[in-house]
Amino acid sequence: MEPQPGQMEVSRRGAVVTLTGEVDMNTSDLLRSELALACSSGDGMGDVVVDFTGLTFIGSSGLHVLIETAARLGDRRLVLLGGGWAAYVVNLLGLTMKFPNIVVDQDVG
Repeated sequence: MEPQPGQMEVSRRGAVVTLTGEVDMNTSDLLRSELALACSSGDGMGDVVVDFTGLTFIGSSGLHVLIETAARLGDRRLVLLGGGWAAYVVNLLGLTMKFPNIVVDQDVG
């Protein structure tokens, strides 16, 4: 079932967070909470993965959460799976150049 416009569904399994819907100022706190849990899951040493495949929109507040998470991870990677709108915006803003530990992987499947 698709979330309503302006809503986001999140599921997390360990250090993998899957997003469906929209990340905006109304939903970014939920994303922040789930990513914090993902960062500390397991041994706290591996990649944190965000699956963007079902994401239809990410606003500046969502991008800010990704930047915060990348900074918190230090040398660990924040891997963004899937293409679409979110990957386009991340690449457009050059976040992967400013934060080398942000990696966009558009080959999902």
